[in-house]
Amino acid sequence: MNKDKNKSRLIVGVVVFLAACVGLYAFIYVIPGISGALAKTAIVSYGNLRVTDETEAYLVRDELVLTAGQTGNVSYYVDEGVKTRKGTKVLDIYPSNGSVTGYHCGYTGVISYYVDGYEGYFSPERVSELEPAELEVLSIVPENTRREQVIAGEPLYKIVLDDVWYAAIPVSEDRLFKYTTGAAVTLEFGEASVSAVTTDLVRKQEGWLAVIRTDKYFEPFASIRKTPLTVVTEDYQGLIIPNTAIAVEEGKEGVYVRDLTGEFHFTRIKVLTTDGKDSLVYAGSFQETDSSGEQTKVNTVEIYDEILRHIVSEE
Repeated sequence: MNKDKNKSRLIVGVVVFLAACVGLYAFIYVIPGISGALAKTAIVSYGNLRVTDETEAYLVRDELVLTAGQTGNVSYYVDEGVKTRKGTKVLDIYPSNGSVTGYHCGYTGVISYYVDGYEGYFSPERVSELEPAELEVLSIVPENTRREQVIAGEPLYKIVLDDVWYAAIPVSEDRLFKYTTGAAVTLEFGEASVSAVTTDLVRKQEGWLAVIRTDKYFEPFASIRKTPLTVVTEDYQGLIIPNTAIAVEEGKEGVYVRDLTGEFHFTRIKVLTTDGKDSLVYAGSFQETDSSGEQTKVNTVEIYDEILRHIVSEE
């Protein structure tokens, strides 16, 4: 009798154990597949997406350097970085013997007393010919030529002849996606910024060279040659989703959106721009042109949708 009871208890224990294993398996593997109970998700949110490039630029201008015709003491009449009309007196030189010589602007332009010796090298005519490998080894140290006394033949000042100036930026292959020829950008020099346009992307032996053009005044631009800056290539507001949530089905991009039953359904998206981590996408719907040229409306994500965030394994 006792043997039968022990045998029955053993059978019951095995059944309970097996049932527990089946339940655990279902909880771990089956239920998440159906309801997404353990899936990592993200909420589609409204925000601002800026695509930026933290880099160094070489400023290129049309410049003319004026040198002293005699040795003597100097009196200055124009401050650094001031746009000056043609004919305006910039300075006087008082030689120890002889009469005072006045130096006047031969052209309308911005006066700068900082000279680095590369005024001819960094000219607008050859900006697209600059090689990133050569730029890296240049030792550029602007010298302030403003002083009490000058020696004949020394540089006095320079005139920036044109309102248009350029930023030449070496760009590595992995950063090239941030730039588009003809696109408007913003150059941020710390707290100051100017609007500009990317006029050219030139393939070089080592990477690329982005040529950015602007005609906006930036007070210290005439005295700077090499400078750190932030290039804002895109600045949008809209719906933002993490790139790890983007999947592809039948060649179409989309995300998996959780419905009211807890299940995930593939929903098409159209990316406007990306910073490599997040993407800004159309909201509600977007238009798509088919092979016959007909436009169709495609429903897409809405703000506050819950989407499946795919886990990317770290190598």
